[in-house]
Amino acid sequence: MPHIDIIAEIGSNHGGDPDTAKRYIEAAARAGADVAKFQTLSRDGLIARFVRDPQSGEIVANPKHAAFSNAGLPDDWHAPLKACCEDNGIEFMSTPFSLEAVDLMEGIGVKRYKLASGDLTFVPLLEKLGRTGKPVILSTGAAYLDEVEEAVATLKHAGCHDITVLHCAASYPPGWDDMNLTAITRLKTALGRPVGLSDHSPGHTAPIAAAALGATVIEKHVTFDRSLDGPDHPFAMEFDELAAMIADLRILEAALGDGEKKPAPSEINRRRNLRRGRYGADGKPDAQGDVWLRPQWEPDERAGK
Repeated sequence: MPHIDIIAEIGSNHGGDPDTAKRYIEAAARAGADVAKFQTLSRDGLIARFVRDPQSGEIVANPKHAAFSNAGLPDDWHAPLKACCEDNGIEFMSTPFSLEAVDLMEGIGVKRYKLASGDLTFVPLLEKLGRTGKPVILSTGAAYLDEVEEAVATLKHAGCHDITVLHCAASYPPGWDDMNLTAITRLKTALGRPVGLSDHSPGHTAPIAAAALGATVIEKHVTFDRSLDGPDHPFAMEFDELAAMIADLRILEAALGDGEKKPAPSEINRRRNLRRGRYGADGKPDAQGDVWLRPQWEPDERAGK
């Protein structure tokens, strides 16, 4: 079983405080996460100020612009937070929500990129990420398979060939009947690429199931306290829960093995005692005997192989 990358999505839960952001990085590293992830965005670069009213057809102020409260990552935080990640032995990642964000992260030398579900059809961003030639992790919430295939093709055509696709239910949190985890196997079969799960559900039932289905990346939002104010705290995972999830996933990694059907090392001696052999009426081993008993102890020519 390949190593499962655990992405601790800090997002905007730092609340606009760089010291809090560093505390999140340190906590994610202590819990055993592989990646501490943020979001590089601005309200004006993401949310339209004006929209067309669906009833009247008139152009009106967009109420979602005024209500948007996601605290993005200021440009001058990126390099210090990346250095903090390096000091703590964890990878720095931040989702780019603009073309300029890619330039910023190329400037500080990030290893790979994560693309948000909402930007699956943002072709200029896909193309720019593809041209970096770096690995891309692609979330697919609220998407049909053909849309995912098109996004993957766009990345490949632009120059990216290391693409991991994350199944996602883009609700916060989703209901269990929204999870559709078996779509992970569908994505894996259809795309022939590594798959994973970007998860907003409670606990770690879904990540464990996803790993059993072949997920090699698990992303979970994290918080110091779900009761804190902010858009992402209520459905995030606290750090003791994150550590417990990672411990269980590491056990599952070992338990899943390599998929080859063969005796485990601990079973080699058991083979000799479990299999029946032929015995005579006197209870002694007899190749022509009519009684089949165990143990028939014979050296196994495959022992230790």
